[in-house]
Amino acid sequence: MKIIIPLAGHGTRMRPHTWSRAKPLLHVAGNTIIGHLLNLMSDLTEAPGNEVIFVVGYKGDEIEAWLRENYPRLTMHFVVQEQALGQAHAIWVARQHINNDEDVLIAFGDGIVDAHYNTIPDYNVDGVLLVQEMEDPRTFGVVVTDEAGLVTDFIEKPAGFEHRNVIAGIYWFRDGRSLLTALDTLIANGRQTKGEYYLVDAYHVMLEQGARFKTQPTVIWLDAGKPDFMLEANKRLLGLGYGVTEDIIDMSYAMDFTALPPLFLHETAVIDASVLGPYVSIGANVTIKNSIIRNSIIDAGAYIENAIITDSLIGENTRVVGKHVTLFIGDNSTVQLG
Repeated sequence: MKIIIPLAGHGTRMRPHTWSRAKPLLHVAGNTIIGHLLNLMSDLTEAPGNEVIFVVGYKGDEIEAWLRENYPRLTMHFVVQEQALGQAHAIWVARQHINNDEDVLIAFGDGIVDAHYNTIPDYNVDGVLLVQEMEDPRTFGVVVTDEAGLVTDFIEKPAGFEHRNVIAGIYWFRDGRSLLTALDTLIANGRQTKGEYYLVDAYHVMLEQGARFKTQPTVIWLDAGKPDFMLEANKRLLGLGYGVTEDIIDMSYAMDFTALPPLFLHETAVIDASVLGPYVSIGANVTIKNSIIRNSIIDAGAYIENAIITDSLIGENTRVVGKHVTLFIGDNSTVQLG
C-alpha cells in the first residue's frame, strides 16, 4: 500500500505560530499534529511493504528533518508541491510513487483521525471514505449515499441538515490506476474550484466513470486547523488519555505545584508554586512560577511567571511575566486588577 500524506499548506489560520513552524509540527497533547496521526495509523504506516509519501511545500525541510528523526522506522519519500494548487494537485505531484495495481490511502495531515484502519480496505468497491456524523454539517464537505450505502454525490458546504456524514480526510482506493486517471483528467481539463484542484472533483470524475465508493465511520476526528480547534483537540485527546502524563500527581508533590488532570507535562519542565489544569499541555524546558494555567498549550522553552492563563496557545521560547500584587483591602471594597 502507498500512503500519501499532504503537508504542503502554509497554515495561515494558525498564524503567528506558523510564521516560524510548519503547522504539522505544532504541538498538541504531548505530540505534534502529524505525530498523533502517524501513531494512530501505525498499523498501516509501519506494516512491511507499505510506503509513506509526504507531499511538502512550506517549511518542507523542517518537516522532513523532524519525521526522519522521530519516525526512522517508516519507509518514507518526500515530494515537493511547488505551487499551492489544491488537494488533488498535491496527490498528482506524487504520481511517480503510485502504482497502477497497488492500493492507495490518502490522509490529510491537518487533522487527527483515529479509525479502525485495518478494516478500511474493501476490495468489493473502488474506494472507502472515512466520515464523521455532525449535527451541523454546513461548513464541511459531506457525502450522499443510497440505500445500499454507496456514495452517490459529494456536496461542499450543504445548505441544510439532510446529509450529516462529513468527509474526515482519510480516503482509500483499491488501485492507483483509477485515481491517477481521474487526477490526470482533472488537471488536463483545468477543472478547478476557486482556482484550486479539489480532491472531491476527482471523486466526481471517478463516479462519472462508474466507480463505487462506500463510507466508514471514524472513531475520533479532530480538526487542528485553527486556534480554537487546536485547544479543542488538546482537550479531547487529553480527556481520552492520549499523551497524558500518568504520574502527574507524584510529579506535583515533588515540584510543589497543584495538578488538575488530565494534562501533559514534559519531563524537563520546571513548575513552581503554580496550578496546572485541567487540559493543559506543557512542552520541553518550560518554566512556570506562581501562575495558574488551564485549557492551554505552552510550547517548548516558554517562561511564565505571575500569570493567569486560560484558553491560550503560547509559542516556543516566549516570555510571559505578570505582576505580583500585595493587597490590604478593607471591608466592602471593590478592586479590579488588570
